[in-house]
Amino acid sequence: MRALLWGLVWLCQMAAVQAAEDITLFTYQQQPPYVVNFDAQQGLYFDLAQRLEELLPAYHFSVRDLPRRRLDRLLANDQLDGLVVGVSTGWFAQSPHYTFSQAFLDDANVLVSRAQGEGSRLSLQTLAGHRLGLVTGHQYPELGETLLAGKVSREDSVSESTNLERLRRGWIDATVVGERTLAFLTRQQPELVEQIVVAQPALYVYRRHLLVPTRYKALLPQLNQALDALVKDSAWQAKLASYR
Repeated sequence: MRALLWGLVWLCQMAAVQAAEDITLFTYQQQPPYVVNFDAQQGLYFDLAQRLEELLPAYHFSVRDLPRRRLDRLLANDQLDGLVVGVSTGWFAQSPHYTFSQAFLDDANVLVSRAQGEGSRLSLQTLAGHRLGLVTGHQYPELGETLLAGKVSREDSVSESTNLERLRRGWIDATVVGERTLAFLTRQQPELVEQIVVAQPALYVYRRHLLVPTRYKALLPQLNQALDALVKDSAWQAKLASYR
């Protein structure tokens, strides 16, 4: 009898899992603390997917990588089968094909240069004539005028951490890094603190949202309620603190 009861419980659990609707959270940003190790599913985006799944058990959330150019193409054709996690509203043009959820995290972009040597201690006002390392496919509203005017040489790479290494080697003169990403990397590499200078104030202060295509608009009220709950969620706040 006990074996039969355990079997029924297991079947109910499996039925609940199978009944959950799969929701993909796409990201084009391969940077900590949001993505620390994709294969091991480590990072804040994976933590967020897990917490959303706990708060919204009717859905199963998973994180997938998607290059920005392909993402833009799918959005333009209204073909994205999932949400986009961790975006600022300033990184995407207004469109009838999608909207944005409540914000779930604050962040900022900062300008980083070397502490010593030629082309060191730069600010946005002294950036002209220097090599600026950015990330391929990423949008930088805070640099729009500077980039359009051709005042700097934009040299792209695959990630913010790669740009920091290029900065240390003298291959670029400055780079733009997310504040939370920089906090994570300096904790992992304490020597960075003495080697770099962060210009003040921050270039761009923003909030991170989920981009929600119109086909998922029925999910938005529940999603917003869950994201609002994270503000007072001790488990989520502990996760955030663990990356800083």
